[in-house]
Amino acid sequence: MQSSAQVGVAGSGYSITIRNNSQIDNSRAIVFQQDPETPSEVASLAWLSKMCHKNTQVTYNWTLNFNFVWGQNGNLKPGVSYQAGGSIPADLTANNQVTLDYVDGGFEFGPTSAGPSQGSLLIHESDNVPGAGNIDQGSVGIGMFGKGTFVRPTQPTGMSGGIQFGIHPEYWVAFGSYEEGEVVDTSVLYYPEQVMFSGNMFHADCAFDGQKWSISYS
Repeated sequence: MQSSAQVGVAGSGYSITIRNNSQIDNSRAIVFQQDPETPSEVASLAWLSKMCHKNTQVTYNWTLNFNFVWGQNGNLKPGVSYQAGGSIPADLTANNQVTLDYVDGGFEFGPTSAGPSQGSLLIHESDNVPGAGNIDQGSVGIGMFGKGTFVRPTQPTGMSGGIQFGIHPEYWVAFGSYEEGEVVDTSVLYYPEQVMFSGNMFHADCAFDGQKWSISYS
């Protein structure tokens, strides 16, 4: 991990164009995030994904903002969707803490507030949240631009505990079959490659020829 510049500058618009110059067909152009500092029980999701046939391209645009997410599926195996259920906006200062509750058979977030550590996102899980061994166990985590990026199975933590997400992920591009919200296994993707924004570079043009990526920034 080099710096938080890989995540981007808050409030700025970013984009990635993925060009399929290979013979790989019927595959999806995928953008996902990885974070070498997340615990092993945290799953990385396919963040952005669209079909991208050979000799075609797709472009993704986003503004750097964050959100808390929960899903209905706690069985987070590669290729399985976390089944998005709820998402609320977050930021890294005044709204970087939230509590997940389980009320009348459903998950819901409480109001956000300022957490103890600016620059990270903290989730408390109430004692009523279904945990391991419960058929109603779901998943909870964080996202960017309204879509999930990292989740883990729900587990009660109480107000004195919780899961804290440091914000220093890396952007990656690849081809594969994963749809948005599915747990990623990098070993079955076509040549995943890291995209590293820096300085005043807000667009990455990523061309894949079947053997290697060529990435330019502007």
